[in-house]
Amino acid sequence: MLQEWKAELNGPPAECGKDYCCNFHATSALEEGQPGKSPVFRPRGISVKDSALFDALIAWNQGKAVGIPNCEGAAILKSPWNDSKLFNLSFLEGEAVREWLFFDKPRRAFGSGNRRQRSLPDHSGRGWHESRKQIMKEFDGQKRSYYMDPQPSSDQDWHLFEYEVNNSDACALYRLELKFGSVKRSPKGKVSNEVADLQKKMGKLTAEVATDGATNVKGKAKKKANAGNIFSSQSPMT
Repeated sequence: MLQEWKAELNGPPAECGKDYCCNFHATSALEEGQPGKSPVFRPRGISVKDSALFDALIAWNQGKAVGIPNCEGAAILKSPWNDSKLFNLSFLEGEAVREWLFFDKPRRAFGSGNRRQRSLPDHSGRGWHESRKQIMKEFDGQKRSYYMDPQPSSDQDWHLFEYEVNNSDACALYRLELKFGSVKRSPKGKVSNEVADLQKKMGKLTAEVATDGATNVKGKAKKKANAGNIFSSQSPMT
Protein backbone atom coordinates (compact mmCIF):
# COMPACT_ATOMS: atom_id res chain seq x y z
CA MET A 1 0.00 0.00 0.00
CA LEU A 2 2.94 2.34 0.40
CA GLN A 3 3.03 3.31 -3.24
CA GLU A 4 -0.75 3.61 -3.31
CA TRP A 5 -1.40 6.11 -0.51
CA LYS A 6 -1.18 9.16 -2.71
CA ALA A 7 -3.54 7.55 -5.19
CA GLU A 8 -5.93 6.53 -2.41
CA LEU A 9 -5.93 9.80 -0.54
CA ASN A 10 -5.39 12.32 -3.33
CA GLY A 11 -6.42 10.54 -6.51
CA PRO A 12 -9.64 10.99 -8.49
CA PRO A 13 -12.80 9.29 -7.18
CA ALA A 14 -13.89 6.01 -8.71
CA GLU A 15 -16.93 3.81 -8.64
CA CYS A 16 -15.68 2.17 -5.42
CA GLY A 17 -16.11 5.44 -3.48
CA LYS A 18 -14.54 8.84 -2.99
CA ASP A 19 -11.72 7.61 -0.71
CA TYR A 20 -9.91 5.37 -3.22
CA CYS A 21 -9.00 5.59 -6.87
CA CYS A 22 -9.91 1.95 -7.63
CA ASN A 23 -11.45 -1.18 -6.13
CA PHE A 24 -8.05 -2.88 -5.83
CA HIS A 25 -6.70 -0.10 -3.60
CA ALA A 26 -9.84 -0.13 -1.46
CA THR A 27 -9.61 -3.90 -0.94
CA SER A 28 -5.85 -3.76 -0.20
CA ALA A 29 -6.33 -0.99 2.36
CA LEU A 30 -8.95 -3.01 4.22
CA GLU A 31 -6.94 -6.25 4.18
CA GLU A 32 -3.51 -4.84 5.11
CA GLY A 33 -4.87 -2.74 7.95
CA GLN A 34 -6.71 -5.58 9.69
CA PRO A 35 -6.17 -5.99 13.48
CA GLY A 36 -3.48 -8.53 14.28
CA LYS A 37 -1.42 -7.75 11.19
CA SER A 38 2.32 -7.13 11.55
CA PRO A 39 3.68 -3.65 10.80
CA VAL A 40 4.11 -2.77 7.14
CA PHE A 41 7.78 -3.17 6.28
CA ARG A 42 9.89 -2.33 3.27
CA PRO A 43 13.46 -3.49 2.63
CA ARG A 44 15.70 -0.60 1.54
CA GLY A 45 13.39 1.94 3.18
CA ILE A 46 10.11 3.70 2.47
CA SER A 47 10.23 6.25 -0.32
CA VAL A 48 7.31 8.30 0.99
CA LYS A 49 7.46 11.90 2.17
CA ASP A 50 6.21 13.09 5.54
CA SER A 51 3.22 14.76 3.88
CA ALA A 52 1.88 11.37 2.72
CA LEU A 53 2.37 9.94 6.21
CA PHE A 54 0.39 12.78 7.77
CA ASP A 55 -2.32 12.28 5.15
CA ALA A 56 -2.52 8.61 6.15
CA LEU A 57 -2.70 9.51 9.86
CA ILE A 58 -5.45 12.11 9.31
CA ALA A 59 -7.44 9.68 7.16
CA TRP A 60 -7.07 6.93 9.80
CA ASN A 61 -8.37 9.30 12.49
CA GLN A 62 -11.38 9.89 10.25
CA GLY A 63 -12.13 6.17 10.31
CA LYS A 64 -10.74 5.36 6.86
CA ALA A 65 -8.65 2.29 6.06
CA VAL A 66 -5.17 3.20 4.82
CA GLY A 67 -3.47 -0.20 4.73
CA ILE A 68 -1.44 0.27 7.95
CA PRO A 69 -2.21 -1.91 11.00
CA ASN A 70 -2.67 -0.77 14.57
CA CYS A 71 -0.02 -2.63 16.61
CA GLU A 72 -0.65 -1.95 20.28
CA GLY A 73 2.56 -1.49 22.28
CA ALA A 74 4.86 -1.95 19.28
CA ALA A 75 6.32 1.56 19.57
CA ILE A 76 7.40 1.46 23.20
CA LEU A 77 6.67 -1.85 24.91
CA LYS A 78 8.37 -4.06 22.32
CA SER A 79 12.07 -4.39 21.57
CA PRO A 80 12.03 -4.74 17.77
CA TRP A 81 15.31 -6.69 17.62
CA ASN A 82 13.78 -9.29 19.98
CA ASP A 83 10.28 -9.55 18.50
CA SER A 84 10.42 -11.48 15.23
CA LYS A 85 6.62 -11.84 15.16
CA LEU A 86 6.14 -8.12 14.63
CA PHE A 87 9.41 -7.10 13.01
CA ASN A 88 10.81 -9.17 10.15
CA LEU A 89 14.61 -9.28 10.40
CA SER A 90 15.27 -11.63 7.47
CA PHE A 91 17.63 -9.29 5.69
CA LEU A 92 18.39 -9.25 1.99
CA GLU A 93 21.91 -9.30 0.62
CA GLY A 94 23.27 -5.79 0.29
CA GLU A 95 20.38 -4.27 2.27
CA ALA A 96 21.50 -1.11 4.07
CA VAL A 97 18.24 0.17 5.55
CA ARG A 98 14.81 -1.25 6.48
CA GLU A 99 11.71 0.56 7.71
CA TRP A 100 8.38 -0.41 9.29
CA LEU A 101 5.09 1.52 9.58
CA PHE A 102 2.34 1.03 12.15
CA PHE A 103 -0.16 2.86 14.32
CA ASP A 104 0.04 2.77 18.09
CA LYS A 105 -1.31 4.70 21.04
CA PRO A 106 1.25 7.40 21.88
CA ARG A 107 2.88 7.33 25.29
CA ARG A 108 4.12 10.53 26.82
CA ALA A 109 7.85 10.79 27.39
CA PHE A 110 9.26 11.52 30.82
CA GLY A 111 12.02 13.96 31.71
CA SER A 112 15.54 12.59 31.94
CA GLY A 113 18.03 15.36 32.65
CA ASN A 114 18.03 17.79 29.73
CA ARG A 115 16.37 15.42 27.26
CA ARG A 116 13.23 13.32 26.88
CA GLN A 117 13.37 9.55 27.20
CA ARG A 118 11.15 6.52 26.77
CA SER A 119 12.32 3.28 28.29
CA LEU A 120 11.94 -0.34 27.22
CA PRO A 121 11.08 -2.61 30.16
CA ASP A 122 13.03 -5.65 28.96
CA HIS A 123 16.42 -3.90 28.58
CA SER A 124 17.98 -2.34 31.63
CA GLY A 125 19.17 1.18 30.92
CA ARG A 126 18.14 1.13 27.24
CA GLY A 127 15.48 3.41 25.84
CA TRP A 128 14.32 5.77 23.10
CA HIS A 129 15.76 9.28 23.50
CA GLU A 130 14.07 12.23 21.86
CA SER A 131 16.54 14.03 19.60
CA ARG A 132 14.30 16.37 17.62
CA LYS A 133 10.78 17.79 17.49
CA GLN A 134 9.35 19.46 14.39
CA ILE A 135 6.14 21.47 14.41
CA MET A 136 4.22 20.69 11.22
CA LYS A 137 1.82 23.63 10.99
CA GLU A 138 0.44 22.62 7.60
CA PHE A 139 -0.85 19.37 9.16
CA ASP A 140 -1.66 20.81 12.59
CA GLY A 141 0.70 18.28 14.16
CA GLN A 142 4.28 17.43 15.03
CA LYS A 143 6.98 14.94 14.17
CA ARG A 144 9.37 13.61 16.83
CA SER A 145 12.62 11.77 16.21
CA TYR A 146 14.15 9.27 18.65
CA TYR A 147 17.35 7.24 18.74
CA MET A 148 18.03 4.09 20.74
CA ASP A 149 20.68 4.42 23.45
CA PRO A 150 22.61 2.27 23.79
CA GLN A 151 22.15 0.50 20.47
CA PRO A 152 21.64 -3.28 20.82
CA SER A 153 24.45 -4.03 18.36
CA SER A 154 27.51 -2.15 17.13
CA ASP A 155 26.54 -2.70 13.48
CA GLN A 156 22.87 -1.66 13.84
CA ASP A 157 21.43 1.84 14.17
CA TRP A 158 17.77 2.03 15.31
CA HIS A 159 15.67 5.19 14.99
CA LEU A 160 11.98 5.86 15.66
CA PHE A 161 9.86 8.63 14.11
CA GLU A 162 6.52 9.60 15.62
CA TYR A 163 3.80 11.49 13.71
CA GLU A 164 0.96 13.06 15.70
CA VAL A 165 -1.84 15.50 15.01
CA ASN A 166 -3.00 17.99 17.63
CA ASN A 167 -6.14 17.41 19.68
CA SER A 168 -6.02 13.66 19.03
CA ASP A 169 -4.32 11.23 21.38
CA ALA A 170 -6.10 8.14 20.05
CA CYS A 171 -3.10 7.05 18.02
CA ALA A 172 0.12 8.13 16.38
CA LEU A 173 1.80 6.87 13.22
CA TYR A 174 5.25 5.36 13.77
CA ARG A 175 8.06 4.81 11.30
CA LEU A 176 10.76 2.51 12.65
CA GLU A 177 14.10 2.67 10.85
CA LEU A 178 17.03 0.26 11.01
CA LYS A 179 20.34 1.01 9.33
CA PHE A 180 22.90 -1.75 8.91
CA GLY A 181 26.66 -1.43 9.17
CA SER A 182 26.43 1.99 10.81
CA VAL A 183 29.29 3.21 12.94
CA LYS A 184 28.18 3.37 16.54
CA ARG A 185 28.15 6.97 17.66
CA SER A 186 28.31 8.20 21.22
CA PRO A 187 25.36 10.40 22.23
CA LYS A 188 25.97 14.10 22.84
CA GLY A 189 27.70 14.85 26.10
CA LYS A 190 29.16 11.35 26.38
CA VAL A 191 32.53 10.00 25.37
CA SER A 192 33.03 6.43 24.23
CA ASN A 193 35.17 4.11 26.34
CA GLU A 194 37.82 3.93 23.62
CA VAL A 195 38.17 7.71 23.45
CA ALA A 196 38.16 7.98 27.24
CA ASP A 197 40.96 5.39 27.49
CA LEU A 198 42.98 7.24 24.86
CA GLN A 199 42.53 10.53 26.67
CA LYS A 200 43.58 8.89 29.93
CA LYS A 201 46.74 7.50 28.33
CA MET A 202 47.54 10.87 26.74
CA GLY A 203 47.07 12.54 30.12
CA LYS A 204 49.51 10.12 31.74
CA LEU A 205 52.01 10.66 28.93
CA THR A 206 51.74 14.43 29.28
CA ALA A 207 52.26 14.18 33.03
CA GLU A 208 55.32 11.95 32.54
CA VAL A 209 56.84 14.35 30.01
CA ALA A 210 56.18 17.28 32.32
CA THR A 211 57.82 15.42 35.24
CA ASP A 212 60.87 14.50 33.15
CA GLY A 213 61.18 18.10 31.97
CA ALA A 214 61.02 19.43 35.51
CA THR A 215 63.65 16.88 36.64
CA ASN A 216 66.00 17.91 33.82
CA VAL A 217 65.58 21.60 34.64
CA LYS A 218 66.28 20.93 38.30
CA GLY A 219 69.35 18.85 37.36
CA LYS A 220 70.78 21.60 35.16
CA ALA A 221 70.14 24.23 37.81
CA LYS A 222 71.85 22.07 40.42
CA LYS A 223 74.91 21.54 38.19
CA LYS A 224 75.09 25.24 37.47
CA ALA A 225 74.88 26.04 41.18
CA ASN A 226 77.63 23.49 41.98
CA ALA A 227 79.86 24.96 39.29
CA GLY A 228 79.35 28.42 40.75
CA ASN A 229 80.30 27.16 44.18
CA ILE A 230 83.55 25.63 42.85
CA PHE A 231 84.66 28.86 41.15
CA SER A 232 83.70 30.97 44.12
CA SER A 233 85.70 28.76 46.49
CA GLN A 234 88.95 29.06 44.47
CA SER A 235 91.41 31.75 45.55
CA PRO A 236 91.89 34.60 43.07
CA MET A 237 95.12 34.34 41.04
CA THR A 238 97.81 36.94 41.69
